[in-house]
Amino acid sequence: MRLIDTHCHLVWREQENPPGPQLERAREAGVERFVCVATDLESAGRCQALAQKEDDVFATVGIHPNDVGSMEELQPQLQQLHSMLQESDWVAIGETGLDFFRDWASPEVQVVSLERHLELSHEFNLPVILHCRNAIEGLLPVLENFEGKLNGVMHCYSDGPEPIERLIELGMHVSFAGNMTFPKSQALRDAAQVVPLNRLLVETDAPFLAPQAKRGKRNEPAYVAYTLQVLAELRGLDASELALTTSSNASKLFNLHWS
Repeated sequence: MRLIDTHCHLVWREQENPPGPQLERAREAGVERFVCVATDLESAGRCQALAQKEDDVFATVGIHPNDVGSMEELQPQLQQLHSMLQESDWVAIGETGLDFFRDWASPEVQVVSLERHLELSHEFNLPVILHCRNAIEGLLPVLENFEGKLNGVMHCYSDGPEPIERLIELGMHVSFAGNMTFPKSQALRDAAQVVPLNRLLVETDAPFLAPQAKRGKRNEPAYVAYTLQVLAELRGLDASELALTTSSNASKLFNLHWS
């Protein structure tokens, strides 16, 4: 199967879990492209360094909502983000978004950061990667203000089917990770069945959220195949067919090189 892991954190604690062996195991499992997602500007630089070393790795730049800090801390980060977008090639902006599950940053600062990321996504014609945890009711009004300018993905989708139609109308793709395979995640499986095929993506969010078949282990890109298999069963599709569809969707969204 041709697979793309559209969201993995290959440089997360890389001294404990080096990306090289992860990439080798994933390639053996049929994963051919990896979107290495930044959580802050320092990790974006390391994602970029890995992408320059590995032809099948592609880097993003952005500030996770849990890492935005105070308003005073955020402003210089946003200025640096703009500079980094001018200086290097990236396949997406993010991850950004809203996280009301944790209280590491105030909702007001998170919204300011999100709005700026969305502005930069439009300015630089790059898709945006959105994180949303316990915050869909806060996220949707922000996205509504950018209607007609949105292009991106709801990463590791964690809500039920109800918001899907509007998110699709706004221009978003929807990506599912290993948590969709958990026994208690029926709402996610319900959502996965209503996303149009041309907006559907798969990811690992490695090293987090290993799928049920690997529950309790550190997640890694090779395991994206488990999520793909469950998704194919839900949709009544052949897994190889769905792998081609989701990989084509990812390739178009992130403008990935594909031989």
